[in-house]
Amino acid sequence: MVSKQQVPLDVKSELRMAPPLARRTDLVVTKRPVPVPGNHLRYAVDSVLAELGAGTHPDPRLRHRLDDTLRGALAWTAAVGDTCRVAAAVNAVRNARMKLDADDPDQARASLLNARDGLRLPMPGPRLSR
Repeated sequence: MVSKQQVPLDVKSELRMAPPLARRTDLVVTKRPVPVPGNHLRYAVDSVLAELGAGTHPDPRLRHRLDDTLRGALAWTAAVGDTCRVAAAVNAVRNARMKLDADDPDQARASLLNARDGLRLPMPGPRLSR
């Protein structure tokens, strides 16, 4: 035999929620600028070109450091998904890395100059109204 017991509870019928928030009128919405494709690769190419002067023959330590700079920039470009947007410049930087590894700094510099031409900042054009 099952007996049911009733226990008196002191339950209040109050709402357990916070008061409604007032509308904020001080919110400022700012649009973030769209990043330029290949921006990190452009900075790396410019820095390597600054260190790889015309007619200079870098020692193996400098070549290794320049290669690390270019490799890191290629990795960053791939990580943000810009490789397909600046494919010609990426190929030129890869070619420059091979030329640096082959101890041919003049050809590496030529490849980096080619890459820099492909990474120029786009000129602002006329805005099209919709």
